[in-house]
Amino acid sequence: MSAPDTNVDKQEERHKPALLGIKGAMLFGVLMLLIIVFLAVMRGGDDEAVPVGANNDATTSDTGAVAVDPVEPGTNESN
Repeated sequence: MSAPDTNVDKQEERHKPALLGIKGAMLFGVLMLLIIVFLAVMRGGDDEAVPVGANNDATTSDTGAVAVDPVEPGTNESN
């Protein structure tokens, strides 16, 4: 059953502040999502290009010699 005297224009006028608040909250939410997506895309790339074959291990020596693997072959330890 519906209300006997329903005046949509009058109800819309009475609820205008609430409807504006809901629309504002929806706009704010969409804006926040767009900002999050934008920041994720902007920070998603590589910070620096690492040349192929570059050895950046902590086991390298300061003299530029080739690093020696500290793990013995045949062990299950993998630092």
